[in-house]
Amino acid sequence: MKDLFPKVRLRGFDYSWESSTVKKETSYVDYRGKTPTKVKSGVLLVTAKNIKEGFIDYGASAEFVKESDYDDVMSRGKPKVGDVLFTTEAPMGNVAQVDREDIALAQRVIKFDGGKTIENDFLKQYFLSSPFKKKLERKSIGSTVKGIKGSELHKMELAYPSNEEQQKIADFLTSVDKKISLLKEKHALLNQYKKGVMQKLFKQEIRFKGENGKVFPDWQEKTMNQVLNPEIREIPKPSKKYLALGIRSHMKGTFQKPDSDPDAIAMEKLFVVRPNDLVVNITFAWEGAIAIAKAKDDGALVSHRFPTYTFKKNEATHRYFKHIIQLKRFKYMLDLISPGGAGRNRVLSKSEFLKLKWELPSVKEQEKIADFLDALDKKIYVVSEQIELTQTFKKGLLQQMFV
Repeated sequence: MKDLFPKVRLRGFDYSWESSTVKKETSYVDYRGKTPTKVKSGVLLVTAKNIKEGFIDYGASAEFVKESDYDDVMSRGKPKVGDVLFTTEAPMGNVAQVDREDIALAQRVIKFDGGKTIENDFLKQYFLSSPFKKKLERKSIGSTVKGIKGSELHKMELAYPSNEEQQKIADFLTSVDKKISLLKEKHALLNQYKKGVMQKLFKQEIRFKGENGKVFPDWQEKTMNQVLNPEIREIPKPSKKYLALGIRSHMKGTFQKPDSDPDAIAMEKLFVVRPNDLVVNITFAWEGAIAIAKAKDDGALVSHRFPTYTFKKNEATHRYFKHIIQLKRFKYMLDLISPGGAGRNRVLSKSEFLKLKWELPSVKEQEKIADFLDALDKKIYVVSEQIELTQTFKKGLLQQMFV
């Protein structure tokens, strides 16, 4: 038998890992059989939908079985805290650990216990590891929906070190998981705080003051026509490949389409976008396809279906409107002036767009509000980056700490 050494090893361990099978080293329960009767309340039924990459998401699905049927449903063995759960289908290969005992487990969820040889904390991380995922993919069946038979899963190789090293590996990776969890919690709280603050700001429950300590002038209702200038920078269609600009729905900003082929479009004229333009996709405005152009979008081209606007200097600022267009109320207003059926049949009326009314503070107060919200966005972005970096770090560990 070949020696098994992971690429990354914790200090103090240098011997080869053991090799066995899932069936030999774990006890498992597969709850396939009679589908339990669902009820509105009772014992929570954890399904494949609830099990994510490393944890149980109790909000993902809320199904229940009768308390009187609980013993029957779990007759093959009730889940205990620490047991490892594995989904065999829809989706396949998601893993979690039981963190409460008052749950029932649905079909397509297998319960594992490592017993004396395999630490459950290690088994969870092993099932999440890249080496195991690759083996799982080779054993899976199906094209659109991947799945694995319990019999095949039980035959799969299970490589493991001593219990001491298992626990140290598990403890280390669990600490990384906790860091990710805390960062996600911080991210959610920041977003929740921003949402609450925005509501108060735009209801004028929170006001800013000028340099002299006095409150800024009262807000005034204005039409888009009073604060925006339609900007038409028409040019002939390029003869060579060019940078095109698109607008994502749901107020998610611009995206670029470099090396766009002029022969692929029938229009003979296009329009130039400049930084800080307000750009609207009139075909999907009802879906929130509106954005402020970024600095890197300078010179990108759009069709006539993407009208561009600049902000009148003494009336509004693009930094403030970047936050206005994120509001559900603004999206609702765009929806109202986009008549027609679904999809491409719903086209925003540019004339009605300029008639839209919005209550606005003075430009100086707009800048103060934008400064505050931009600072919040920066904090949210920094935490997002930390989450991504930590997740990438964990992914690398799962590739190199297992065999």
